[in-house]
Amino acid sequence: MEVLARAAQLLSNGNEDLDVSWRAALSVLAELDLAPAAENDAAWLRVEHSARTLALRASAAPPSAAFRAALASVLELALSRAAQHVALQRSQERFGLLSAASFEGLLFHVNGVVFDVNQRLAELLGYEPNELLGEKTMERCVAPEDLPGVLARLASGFEGAYVITGIRKDGSRFRAELQAKQGKLGEQPVRVAAVRDVTERERTQQQLAEAEARTRSLIATAFDVTSFSRDGVIVDMTGAVEAVFGYKPEQMIGRSILEFVSPNATPIVAEKLSEPGARFYHAEAVSPQGELIPLDIVAIMSTLNGEPVRVSAMRDLRAVKRLENERIKLQRDLERSQRLDSLGVLAGGIAHDFNNLLMGVLGYAELLRERMRSAHDLELVQGILDAGRRAASLTEQLLTYAGRKELGPRVAIDLGALVHELRVLMDATLSKKAHVSLEVEPDCVVLGNRATLTQVVMNLLTNASDALQNDRGQVTVRVRSVSRPDQRFSELSKQSAHAGWVLLEVSDTGCGMDDATQARIFEPFFTTKPKGHGLGLAACLGIVSSQNGAIHVESCPGLGSTFTVILPMHAGEVPALARSVPPPSAANLRVLVVDDEPLLRSQLQHALSLRGFTVLAAENGERALELLAGAGAQPFALVILDMTMPDLTGVEVLRRIRASGARLPVVLCSGYHDAALELAPNSFQGFLIKPYTLAQLFDTVQNALSRDGLK
Repeated sequence: MEVLARAAQLLSNGNEDLDVSWRAALSVLAELDLAPAAENDAAWLRVEHSARTLALRASAAPPSAAFRAALASVLELALSRAAQHVALQRSQERFGLLSAASFEGLLFHVNGVVFDVNQRLAELLGYEPNELLGEKTMERCVAPEDLPGVLARLASGFEGAYVITGIRKDGSRFRAELQAKQGKLGEQPVRVAAVRDVTERERTQQQLAEAEARTRSLIATAFDVTSFSRDGVIVDMTGAVEAVFGYKPEQMIGRSILEFVSPNATPIVAEKLSEPGARFYHAEAVSPQGELIPLDIVAIMSTLNGEPVRVSAMRDLRAVKRLENERIKLQRDLERSQRLDSLGVLAGGIAHDFNNLLMGVLGYAELLRERMRSAHDLELVQGILDAGRRAASLTEQLLTYAGRKELGPRVAIDLGALVHELRVLMDATLSKKAHVSLEVEPDCVVLGNRATLTQVVMNLLTNASDALQNDRGQVTVRVRSVSRPDQRFSELSKQSAHAGWVLLEVSDTGCGMDDATQARIFEPFFTTKPKGHGLGLAACLGIVSSQNGAIHVESCPGLGSTFTVILPMHAGEVPALARSVPPPSAANLRVLVVDDEPLLRSQLQHALSLRGFTVLAAENGERALELLAGAGAQPFALVILDMTMPDLTGVEVLRRIRASGARLPVVLCSGYHDAALELAPNSFQGFLIKPYTLAQLFDTVQNALSRDGLK
C-alpha cells in the first residue's frame, strides 16, 4: 500500500503535466511488476476519462483486487484533475488571445476599483497594465469635466454606450466611447467597460456635419425649396415651401409630385422623374389659388436615411419673371421716349419756323382789319385771323409736346380748386350722358402755369367723355396727395419732393383701349377720333414732363380707362391776383425791335407806330448793340428782343445790355416756351410767346413800360 500511496501522490499533483506525473508514477508501480500496456495488449487495469486512457499490465502475479480497485480510483482522479487543468489552461489561453487581439480596451472593476485590464487598454492610455489597477484609475484617465457623469452612471448601474474625453499618461486627450455592462465574477458583481478611441470618428462626423451644413446652406442660398421623392411620391420637403407653393410641407408629404404641377408641365415632369441621373429643366407648379409658379429645377439621385430618393432643388422664378417684364417695359418705354423725342425735335423745328410766318400773317391781318370799313372786307380779314389763330393753336401744342415747357411763369396753383372751378365748363363741354363726380382733397398745391394745367385737365376730361361713345357712363376726377410715387412711376423713383406729390386721376367707364393703341396715344398726330388732330395727349405729356411730373394710363377694351398724372407738391401758398397798373403814354417813346425775320420786323414797326411809338429795327444782335450804344441823347424806352438769331442769341444780347449798365425794360419774344428759363427773372420785364396777337403785344409792352426798367 506504500507503493500505491506514493503513486497516488505523484498522480494527484495538478500543477504538472499528466504525462510527466504518469511516468513518475510508473517508476514507482514498476516495483510491483506493473507496466504500461500496449494498445492491443490485454490490460490488467484500464481507466478512461475525457478521451484519455491509462492502461497497466501485470508482469507477474497481479496484486490483489483491493489494490486494483484502489489504484483505479487513483488513476480516475488523476485523469479528472488533468482534464480540469487542460480546460483551465485552454480557457486562459483563449482569454489571453481575445484580450490581446481585441481592438477595444477592456476594464474590469468593482465600484470603480479596477482589478483587471487588457493590453489594448494599456496601449490606448500609455500605461503598463499593472499601473491601471486600483481605485484612482478613473480620476487619472477621465477628463475632470466628464468624471462626475461617469461616476453618476456607475452609481446608477447604467448599461449602454456614451462618449467621454479620456486622458493618456502623457496628458494628451482623446475622445473615447465607453460601452458599460454589468456582470458577475462568481457571486461578486463586477462591471465591464469596453473603451474605444473614437477621435477620428468624431472628427469625421464633425467634418461630415460641416459639409452637410455647407451643402444645405448652399442649396438654401441657391434654391428656394428642396423636395425628396421616391417613385414620384414626396417623402420630405425643406426650404420656403409655404412661401413658394402656398402649401405647408405636411400637406405635400405623402402625395404625388404631379398633383402640384400645372397640366402643361405634367408630361415633362413625369418624363424627368423616370430618367436616372442629374437633370435640369423648367416646369410650372400650381398654388392653391391657381397661380402658376415658374420653377427652375435641378434633380439628382441621392439617399435619405439610407433609402434611395430623388432630390429636386427648385428656384422660384416669379421675381425673375417680374424683373424681366419690368425690363421689357422699361425697354419699350425707352424706345417710345426716344421715338417721341425724335418727333419732338422735328415738331419743335417746324413749329418755330411756322410761328414766324404766322406772326406775319396774323400781325398784318390785324393791321389790315383796322383799315377795313366794309363789312364784307372785315369778314374776309376775320376769316384770315380765325384760320391763323387755329394754326397758332396747333403750333402751340406742337411746341408744348416738343418740350418747350410752359406758357409764361409758374405760380402756386391748388389743383383741386382748379378742378372745382372747371366744373361749370365741364358740364357745358362734356357729353350730357356722362355723369361727372369729383373726389378732391384740399391743399393739393403744385407749381405750374394755370393755362397749361387747365389744358391738361380739360383734355383728359374730353377724352374720357368721348370714350363713352354717346352711351351713359361715369367720369370720375380724383385729386389727392401721396408721400412718394408708386411702381407705376418708376422714372420718378430717384426724384425727391420733400412736400410730397399730387395725383390727378381721370377715370371713365367707356370703351377702353388695347395695348397697341396705348403704345401710341402720346404720339403727335395719332388719334382714334374721326375729327381729332392727335395733339391733345401729346401736349399733355409735354406739359406734365416740363413740370417734373409723369403721366400713366391703364386701360382694357370694354372696361374703361384711367389716366393718372403725378406732379411735385408745392409747399408755398397760392398767391392773390395782382392789380393792374395803368400804362404810361406812348408819346415820344423810342422802341428798338430786334428780329432776324424781315416780315416780323416790318409787322412790329407798323403795329407799334400806329400806337404812337417811334420804332427802330435791327436785323441781328450786333446791330442792336450798336444802336443802343449810339442812342446818345435820345435813349430807347424799350427793347423787343427775339431769342433765336443766327449770330448772337437773345440771351447773349440781353446779358451784354445788362453788363453795360443799361436799365431799360426788355421784352423777350420766342416760339419756345422755355427760352428764358436760364435768365434771372428780374433781367427782363416781359415775355411774348409766338404767335401772339396785337392785343397781347400791346398789353406786354404797356406792362413792361409801367415797371420803369429794373427795380
